Amino acid sequence: MLGLLTLPLELLRLAFYALKGLLDALRGHNRLRSEFTVLVDAPREVVWLLCAADHMVLDGPPILEISRELLPDSADLWLTRVALNGQPRTQGVSRETERDETKGIIRARWLDHALSVPPEDGRGTESGFAVVATPAGTSLTMSIELTVRAFRDRILYPSGTRNLAYRIKHQCEKAAGTYSLPAVLANHGLPLSAVALLSFCYLFGWKLGLLLALVIVIHEAGHVVAMLMTGVGVRGIYLIPFFGGAAVPKTAYRSEGRLGFIALMGPGLSLLPTLALLAVFRTTGNTDLRQAVEMFAVINAANLLPLYPLDGGMILNALVGSVSRKSALIAGWIGVLAGLGLAVYLQSFLLGIPFLLFALQRYLAGGKIMELERLTFAGGIALTLASIATFVIYVFVITATAKNSTRPHPSEWARPDSARNDSSTAPRPGPRPNLRAP
Repeated sequence: MLGLLTLPLELLRLAFYALKGLLDALRGHNRLRSEFTVLVDAPREVVWLLCAADHMVLDGPPILEISRELLPDSADLWLTRVALNGQPRTQGVSRETERDETKGIIRARWLDHALSVPPEDGRGTESGFAVVATPAGTSLTMSIELTVRAFRDRILYPSGTRNLAYRIKHQCEKAAGTYSLPAVLANHGLPLSAVALLSFCYLFGWKLGLLLALVIVIHEAGHVVAMLMTGVGVRGIYLIPFFGGAAVPKTAYRSEGRLGFIALMGPGLSLLPTLALLAVFRTTGNTDLRQAVEMFAVINAANLLPLYPLDGGMILNALVGSVSRKSALIAGWIGVLAGLGLAVYLQSFLLGIPFLLFALQRYLAGGKIMELERLTFAGGIALTLASIATFVIYVFVITATAKNSTRPHPSEWARPDSARNDSSTAPRPGPRPNLRAP
């Protein structure tokens, strides 16, 4: 999980692939070959068994799952599916051209096929790996060769080959018990969450930082409850430094209805503590409670804005995607670009980073992912009304706390002016965080 802190290096690496791809394009090199080798501190048998398996699960973030099966009525065509955090991303059809366990080699050619998503589109993709025992460990070499059809191919395939090789290395070392302690910690959610908590305290002070962490955890708990209710399952809740938090599903959403419901339940469940704190604040007039109410309301209302990848953007994606997948992709891009524009307007570097990363992710994906089962008309209406109602309640809460903060509490009216703790002169809350809690 601490690998997320190396994002600047990953961005520099992507920039390098982009520059190299640009030079290759200018020279007319359209046949791309990418090869990457890592040394794995694990027995050769462990590495071979994982690479040759028909089902492979690699620890995250994000959780990567690769599975393959023979096509019906075919003796040599394999359908391979790829999922991230339980969500189907791509699938393709291939034929093995070489398999030699003694040499540790498997090679395959990917075919144009109706089941391929996205389409192979005449790329003529060939991929493979070689597993070789060495005195220092096991050498794993992964390679891919294809005809470039879009500039993103020059970035996506080299970076994907490198990342997959390292993830297989980590998984094999974990299975062999040779995974180093720093590597174990780097893939555990607690260290990342601890770093995130420190980042919140650094930005807003320890008091607001702890409050923000609590708001995010309760928000993510709403997503978790929805995941459990719909049978999706949960891998965990993580705080993300300078950003917010995330609840990671265990299996695929499968339908736009589940996606929308799970997105809505983050702000939805948070209504309970928000309204409870509002009631106590209106009774006591405590400024600390007002600060907590505002934090809950502002964070959750902001998440309902229709900007991808906020909860509101995910809900909009589920609604529009049930009518037209193409329109949903366009709406998603508008949301990401609007978020980038907002970050520029507010001159917020921290707010701009996540939107920039999601824009990059959408560009590299090319907008071609597996479609989910669509919402019914009645389900779409219900999701829309519930989302609007939740947002309106949060706006009401924000307005109510603002009004109450301008006059003394009734319990203080009978006091002399010199003893009155007028809330209008009380310390104002600190700046409202613009962090996201997905």
